[in-house]
Amino acid sequence: MRWPHCALWGVALIDGVGVGDVLAVGLTAADVGAGEASMPGRAAWQATAATASSAMPAERPRISQAYTTASGAGSATLRCVREVAQRIDGRLEGTLRVPDGEPRAIVVIAHPLPTHGGEMRNPLVAGIARACAERGWYALRFNFRSVGASAGTWTGGREEADDIGAAVAHAQSIAPTLPVGLVGYSFGALMALRWITRGGRASALVLVGLPLRSVTGGENDLLPVRDGTLIVAAERDQFGTAAELRERFPRARIAEIPGADHFFVGYRDELQRLVTEELARTLG
Repeated sequence: MRWPHCALWGVALIDGVGVGDVLAVGLTAADVGAGEASMPGRAAWQATAATASSAMPAERPRISQAYTTASGAGSATLRCVREVAQRIDGRLEGTLRVPDGEPRAIVVIAHPLPTHGGEMRNPLVAGIARACAERGWYALRFNFRSVGASAGTWTGGREEADDIGAAVAHAQSIAPTLPVGLVGYSFGALMALRWITRGGRASALVLVGLPLRSVTGGENDLLPVRDGTLIVAAERDQFGTAAELRERFPRARIAEIPGADHFFVGYRDELQRLVTEELARTLG
């Protein structure tokens, strides 16, 4: 399968199925040329992830499959995009999506739980990146430590918030004069909240599927959410429903998606709209 008239600029990928959806629908490195499926470290990371999650063998396949389920929305449209491989802080694997026109902002997007299939090519995360680029913003995704080609050791969330900070600093180095938005999904939302609460700064913040509970059912150690912060929440989220989040954080703004669960399958267009409309309030 070839994608004609697509000039390579760092890394050439296909749009429509989503950057992350390339893997989810089973395309190979040969199918996408120099695309993400050919990036190094995936096999090694998958082996590491399987080992790291051995304490939850019954739960992992179901959650992993849900995280990597591709959305069918928009999959009929394919066009060339510009995606540039990044190395963040000399240790983290990243990818920068470049909009067609002059960028007006840059958005950092953090992925879900690594031990259960979460990575920067997650279809939901890739869809948010695509929607950001369509708004005229750079979209920077990255893999947390130990994921994919990122160096380091998984710490169970103790130190991964530092990776958020490294990605934001990298975004600022790419576009020093542009505002920086930050979006986190699930574990990524948890780490983004932790980094912000510790003094991290971003021009705009959106938390998606902020989990009140862990995959084992225990309560997550959540820090306060700043007044007015937007949390995009699913009505039927297994790890914290919209109603539960509204009760827990009464001064946050909860954008509820009726019918959705934690993985937002079938509701990702609505999710992308909510996220980008919120970011646009600040980023323009």
